Amino acid sequence: MSDPSAIDELLDELLDSGRTPEEVCAGTPELLPEVRRRWQRICDLRDELDAWLPPSNGGAPAPPGHTDRLPCVPGYTVEAVVGRGGMGIVFRARHLRLNRPVALKMALAGAYAGPRERERFVREAEAAAKLRHPNIVAVYDVGEAEGQTYYTMEYVEGGTLAESLGGAPQPARQACALVAALARAVAEAHRVGVVHRDLKPANVLITPDGTPKISDFGLARLLDDAAGLTQSGAALGTPSYMAPEQTRAAAAPAGPAADVYALGAILYELLTGRPPFRGRTAGETVHLVVNSDPTPPARVIVTVPRDVETICLVCLQKEPHRRYGGAARLADDLERFLRGEAIAARPDGRLERLARRVRRRPAFSAAVGVVVLLAVGGLSGAWWLVADRAEAERARAAERAAAERAAADDLAEMRALLQKSRWGEARAVLDRVRVRLADGGSTEHQGLLDRGASDLDLVTRLDAIRLTRSESRGGVLTYERAAAAYEAAFRDAGFGSPDESAEVVAGRVRESSVRTALVAALDDWATLFAPEARRNWLLDVAERAESEPTVWRSAARTPATRQDQKALGELMTTAHVDQESVPLMLALAEAFHARGGDPVPFLTRVRRAHPGDFWVNHSLGRMLDLAGRCEDALRYLQVAQALRPDAAVVYHNLGITLSRCGRPGEALEQYRTAVRLDPACFPSYYNAAIALSAKGDHHEAVAMAEIGLRFAPDIAILRSAYGDSLQAIGRKAEALAQYQRAVELDPRLPGTQRSLRALLFASGRTADARVAWGKAIAADPLTHDEWDGYAELCLLLGDEDEYLRVRKVLVERFGATTDPCVAERVGRTYLLRPVPEADQLKRAVALIDRALTQTQPPPPAWARPYFLFAKGLAEYRAGRLDAATAALTGDGGKVLGPAPGLVLAMVQHRRGQTELAQKTLASAVRSFNWASAPADNRETWIYQILRREAEQLVLGR
Repeated sequence: MSDPSAIDELLDELLDSGRTPEEVCAGTPELLPEVRRRWQRICDLRDELDAWLPPSNGGAPAPPGHTDRLPCVPGYTVEAVVGRGGMGIVFRARHLRLNRPVALKMALAGAYAGPRERERFVREAEAAAKLRHPNIVAVYDVGEAEGQTYYTMEYVEGGTLAESLGGAPQPARQACALVAALARAVAEAHRVGVVHRDLKPANVLITPDGTPKISDFGLARLLDDAAGLTQSGAALGTPSYMAPEQTRAAAAPAGPAADVYALGAILYELLTGRPPFRGRTAGETVHLVVNSDPTPPARVIVTVPRDVETICLVCLQKEPHRRYGGAARLADDLERFLRGEAIAARPDGRLERLARRVRRRPAFSAAVGVVVLLAVGGLSGAWWLVADRAEAERARAAERAAAERAAADDLAEMRALLQKSRWGEARAVLDRVRVRLADGGSTEHQGLLDRGASDLDLVTRLDAIRLTRSESRGGVLTYERAAAAYEAAFRDAGFGSPDESAEVVAGRVRESSVRTALVAALDDWATLFAPEARRNWLLDVAERAESEPTVWRSAARTPATRQDQKALGELMTTAHVDQESVPLMLALAEAFHARGGDPVPFLTRVRRAHPGDFWVNHSLGRMLDLAGRCEDALRYLQVAQALRPDAAVVYHNLGITLSRCGRPGEALEQYRTAVRLDPACFPSYYNAAIALSAKGDHHEAVAMAEIGLRFAPDIAILRSAYGDSLQAIGRKAEALAQYQRAVELDPRLPGTQRSLRALLFASGRTADARVAWGKAIAADPLTHDEWDGYAELCLLLGDEDEYLRVRKVLVERFGATTDPCVAERVGRTYLLRPVPEADQLKRAVALIDRALTQTQPPPPAWARPYFLFAKGLAEYRAGRLDAATAALTGDGGKVLGPAPGLVLAMVQHRRGQTELAQKTLASAVRSFNWASAPADNRETWIYQILRREAEQLVLGR
């Protein structure tokens, strides 16, 4: 006879330790059969419990029998656990032969799963494997390993819809588009005979590019399968998303209408930020699902369109036959709304709503019957009418008073949420108050409502400024527009401007319910490279308005600290990242980066303390990208995208990073999403046009640029990209007009300047090219590349005065360069005409000597012959003819086509070797095909300049 207490102890150990029955019975093998039998019963009971109320998220604790050891599956490398559900555990794995990531799912109970549990797991794989749709997670393979059934499926990195929502309502059009995509996928599942029966946000995965994919067919039923997979009478689903018929333990299993209901529940949560029913317990939620009507979405969020509300409520009808007649019809209606067409569904009338209440409330039904009998019996005299009106007025007054009391509570809650920076929840409460006070309200309550709306509008405005604060001009980031937008926002909201004292403005900020948002905006504003006095004023206001001043925050806002890289680094090292202001820490990291520091280690610490903060993930991703660590950057930008799926800037920056990672196709999709979310996001039009041109889709690039220019007609780089695409399809005249307009808008765009000149040169308009280049030079470009060749072109075209002016500027600006190639080019340009000033000649020669002798950094090996040619030219100008001959007949004579021969001919003529000079000149001229020489080439211009001088000197022309 087995010892019951000993068996109970072994079962307890089995439950607590996660070991196997064989392991816990190692010392008492005689008890193993009974322990196995009872353990099997525990597994079966757990299976039945999962069928009634499966876990609501993937964060459930590991079940009995689970260990941390990763399984060994032939053909796959199993890398990590990524989630657990009611029946299975999901691993990230890699298919070795195809070298692609997959999600690999195994039953939780493993080898000790009961027959029902094993059958459900296999049926899940079978159900999913039947489906092929872009919005359903694809199943790749099914097999067994280590005595356990597994299947592999598409690996989706972006998280779940539940995670991305975070309780925040979504715009109606975005919600409808998402549910329409899901409904099409569900319709396809129904077409092939699969009902999901557990649709909910946690079972919808979101890819990094925002595509929703339905997963987890653990409760799916095959329509042609008469055998149930769970105990008879068990309810299936998750209470907040279960159709009423799923709660009734009916003999007939839930059909496609249950999935339509669940889609309606998902749409309801997208619109309002919460499911249609959610009680304190699962049982209470089930009671609400069966007996209560959902609050119409527009009463929760007043901006929900009436048609969308109607679609949602039709899905949530209690009786299956009153819902849409299939997921495809639901998708049709959602798409009609998105196209601006009339929907097919109609809202319930008053009589229909009354009938539903009568069916669900028998007492109310009896009361209605009495009233009807009284009316029929002729007892509806005038006294009854008067009494009824008085009672109705009393009811309306009581309702108004209740609404006022509820509004007062809501307004207090809204103020508390504002002070805690919980903007999304505060907005939801504000919308609720608007509904309560739709028919009026006290002056006090209306004032508080208006103030709350203004505060939230200001927060939204400040957030929008921060999201779009940088733009590129001349290839350089500028923040002038964002700084002006911040100043306007503060002034319009009544907080003042930089013309007022810091203490006065800070006092107003301190009194605001949204002080934290205002201080964060001040900290961000101070990073926008404003004039020093303005930046210091902003830091002063932020410090005076700080709600929780600390020594660290004061130091972080000290102007001298912001200018000192070392001080910034020390301050970041000492930061208590879990306690300090996140916006201030991000501002500090940006200031550190602007001064040449690497903020990534600091931002990594901040991110560990604040993993769910959008701005932290976004900032870390951008800094990693700028540091050249694009693969690392992708992870954090994707998290930021999941946190703020409505922020166009994240899609744009993710596109930039994907492009750097060599994934242009994915980058293009990110840019396209960015402009869908924000049609005025001109950098995404620009990058999309560039990406399309790079893959040869020039016509589509033209179309993309044209759309962008409708929103941003004065953005120079977008016009430049438009010109590039137009030129690629042969529309050169239009391209030229775009380049000209671009350089008018921003003369500092070197790439556009080069494109404009090249097109003018190609059209034979050399003089116009020189004029255009002169305008670019007037903008005082910073790098030598933007000057290189201009002086030569001026000399070629006979504008010697401009040549002499520019060569002097070149020596003054680049005379101290440490780049040997720049030194040689500046010196050579200077020496293309005789140099009468001895000191200037000496400076030019010194530049060429520096190029020849410099070792740090060393010049490229190919450059030395060019340096030697320039040395020969310098020696000629200095009158050292022997040295010039040596340089021009050695390695210096092997580059730059006819140029060495032309200079050598002049050297020979100066030495009195007239006949030899003429022969050398003739040979040099014959060696080059002057007729086919490119018109836009600096070397060609040098040849022509030297030929002109040589022929004049040697031949007397």
